[in-house]
Amino acid sequence: SNAGVNDKVGWAFGLGLERLAMVLYSIPDIRVFWSTDSGFTSQFQGAKPESNIVFKPFSNKPQCVNDISFWLPEGEFSPNDFFDLVRDIGGDCVEQVNLVDDFFHKKKNMRSHCYRI
Repeated sequence: SNAGVNDKVGWAFGLGLERLAMVLYSIPDIRVFWSTDSGFTSQFQGAKPESNIVFKPFSNKPQCVNDISFWLPEGEFSPNDFFDLVRDIGGDCVEQVNLVDDFFHKKKNMRSHCYRI
């Protein structure tokens, strides 16, 4: 009303790079381009323009990151067994599990792993 156009309706259109990427990668919401969530950014890491990427929705909840480290048992240990255990317990709440440190203690002759969940 301050501008004197009470009886007019207008539409704003734009076709920027974000809109083009939304169509190419099936991204439903333009706001995710400003997200720093690794669930979004990791989908396009190392991608090339000719890469065939289809956007996979990620959690709209804030990321919570926890590290856990432990001494490895003697004998066989498979990181995949730990990944499966975390996903069995955490279910859909766990999006990523990554090994962030592999440490060997020379005096104790023991190895530990640190995982980021």
